Amino acid sequence: MIALNKGDKAPPTKTIRLSRVLDWQMTLIIFDCDGVLIDSEALALEIEITSLKEIGLEFDIEKYQTRHLGTSATEFFREISVDYQKKFHTALPNDFREKVKARYKAAFSTKLLAMPGVNDTLSTIIYPMAVASGSSPYNLKQKLDLTKLSKYFNGHLYSSLQVKRGKPAPDLFLFVANRLNTKPSNCIVIEDSIKGIRAAVDAGMRAIGFTGGSHCLEGHSAGLVSEGAVSVVTHMKQLKDAL
Repeated sequence: MIALNKGDKAPPTKTIRLSRVLDWQMTLIIFDCDGVLIDSEALALEIEITSLKEIGLEFDIEKYQTRHLGTSATEFFREISVDYQKKFHTALPNDFREKVKARYKAAFSTKLLAMPGVNDTLSTIIYPMAVASGSSPYNLKQKLDLTKLSKYFNGHLYSSLQVKRGKPAPDLFLFVANRLNTKPSNCIVIEDSIKGIRAAVDAGMRAIGFTGGSHCLEGHSAGLVSEGAVSVVTHMKQLKDAL
């Protein structure tokens, strides 16, 4: 220690700040796709409700969303097959799946939009990012390419078809964390569905709810919080402050 004579001024102290690179190395942001990055759920909902009504199945919209939002296509068609069998005692019409998929494709190719504010938000996030979706790998990439969002994820696009169980099981989120060599406790998940929030919480990750999609009904936020979301944002511009 250097002794100071009377009248000498102490040298200025230095404040040492840890670089945010430390946080960058520890944190992974995992986004759901439909209803979070792209505003597709309302389009899909309209197609599904119309198609189901054509074959004699009608649902309360709110209950339908609670049941199916966040569900993979494989699980969706399995559940609808059970509903149809239960009501009509026969198998789902052979052309139903292909008809619905064709309607998805036509609508997404002309009407699909990125979520408002998502480009501005993604371009300012310093952490590595990935997508974990119930869509097939092909459809997931296609939707993100159409909305010009693929560039933000460096190829880290993951589908529930890559794991044994889709959401609400934690498998997909754990798979993504493992692929990016990140501890689950250092992952933040952005989800619009109850099933997705439940999957993130069960994976040991921090979950943030998102209700900025045009499909979100009144009270949707409360459902996300009840499943363990630590916060809920209503617009992409709010996300950075919530991380």
